[in-house]
Amino acid sequence: MNNVPFKDSVRAKFVGASLLLLLIPLSGYVFVRELATYLRLGHEQVTVATAKLVAASLSDRPGLQLRRRPPLIAPPEPSAEVAPAPAADPERDRVLALFGASDASIAASLGARYVPDAAVERILNQGVARDARVWVIDANGNVRGLAGAIYAAPLQTGLDSTITGAVTWLLRGRIDAVTTDAVDSREAVLAQSERALVGQSNNEWRTQSDDRFGVLSAAEPIWQGDNIVAAVVVEQSDTSQRALARRAAQSVIVVSVVVFIVAFSALVWFSYSLVRRISRLQQDANVAVDANGRATGVIRQAGGNDEISALSKTLAAMVARQAAYNEYLEKLASRLSHELRTPVAVVRSSLDNLRAANTSAGELKYLDRADEGVLRLSKLISRMAEATQLEQMLQSADVERFDLCKVVEGCIEGYRLAFAPQTIELTRPNQECMVTGLPDAIAQMLDKLMQNAVDFATEGSTIRVQIANTAGNVILTVANTGPPLPADTSALFDSMISIREDAQGGEHLGLGLHIARLIAEFHDGKISAANLHDGSGVVIEIVMPLVPQDKLKGN
Repeated sequence: MNNVPFKDSVRAKFVGASLLLLLIPLSGYVFVRELATYLRLGHEQVTVATAKLVAASLSDRPGLQLRRRPPLIAPPEPSAEVAPAPAADPERDRVLALFGASDASIAASLGARYVPDAAVERILNQGVARDARVWVIDANGNVRGLAGAIYAAPLQTGLDSTITGAVTWLLRGRIDAVTTDAVDSREAVLAQSERALVGQSNNEWRTQSDDRFGVLSAAEPIWQGDNIVAAVVVEQSDTSQRALARRAAQSVIVVSVVVFIVAFSALVWFSYSLVRRISRLQQDANVAVDANGRATGVIRQAGGNDEISALSKTLAAMVARQAAYNEYLEKLASRLSHELRTPVAVVRSSLDNLRAANTSAGELKYLDRADEGVLRLSKLISRMAEATQLEQMLQSADVERFDLCKVVEGCIEGYRLAFAPQTIELTRPNQECMVTGLPDAIAQMLDKLMQNAVDFATEGSTIRVQIANTAGNVILTVANTGPPLPADTSALFDSMISIREDAQGGEHLGLGLHIARLIAEFHDGKISAANLHDGSGVVIEIVMPLVPQDKLKGN
């Protein structure tokens, strides 16, 4: 099972690396921002060029008078031969121009300051652009020409409104705009014209309070000879510019979002599939070899031809070699015990023949030592065969439910006779201790524990056996006084390992605890060893699960 926290996992690293895809929309943002800047600069250049062109068109034109009209003087009396020409009516011309103006609301708001010149407005109407308004203001502040109109952009909703707001935000900060009513901006225009009338060409950005669109106003002086006689002011909205920026932003946003989602999803899917393959390989590796180093499973081959597939093949081959080696080791003890019995029997019979012959007392001493060595070798062969037979028995045995307390109690009675005069005490609960397993195997395990305790117990001490029920488990402990265990007991229950000398000073064979561990693990239990609290001896503890009460009632 994969217990790696998510923040340290490969998936988290892939997700973190996938966030680099955010550079795609970031680059789109930079592109749109720079595009908006270039569009604004182009808009300014076009508007200023339009103002200069209109000013040049109105300069030094014969018959074009931009000064204030002088008061009307009565014409001379016509001769009798020529009919009198009708007198010009300035007020009538203004009213007619007012109704014919492109932006009647602005013209009407000017009042008496709107003194149109038909020739001027005819020139203005020829070159006025869409979403633009052109003013011509003379030196006396009168509006002599007005053409074109600027209308408020319609309110947008939904995605268009969001993108328009984003574009507006992108454009903001790149201009120094004065927030006014972009439609009714006559006061700002008149203020600009005053600066132009003194020879100062000037530009000004104005925006609406609701940011629906902006207006660039460019003012240029009109020269006649060496004199400035009027000013032309060209107002042009940025609706076209915003439309271009909005379309660019739409394309960039849609493409960036789609690319980010697709790439991010692909990377996340790839990371999870990769982690899934690695996790399955880890699970197979966990169950392929048990805690004792025995090969108990196989490694499934990972699909594909990548490094993970190669790793799975390598691990599968390694587990197969481990299984073959384990099989060799498991059969080695049986083979050795079988092969060694005949030489040991020959040596023993030879020693017996030597003992029966005429031997001196000095020679008998050496024969006794040889007998002792042969006896120990025979015990070793028997225990090796016993361990092998036990493993084979546990693999094919049929389990049953039995009372552990009753089995231990019966064994203790036999130990008191077998190990007399060794004192053995038993403490057990009053109720039954029902477990699932093999009673004979439990008795064999207890034989090894008691033999180990007797071998290491100090003379005249008491071996204490205790059974206790707690939290659904039964705990069996065997304690004896004697030499303590060293600090490192990791190999205590391995085969052919002994880390202490017995009470008689001989080398311990180290097979009893290994057999006890095999039996405890067969019963889903755990075995451990530790020194007593006062350091006077050793206690070995076996914890096994009890049969649940509901299952007992079911029987």
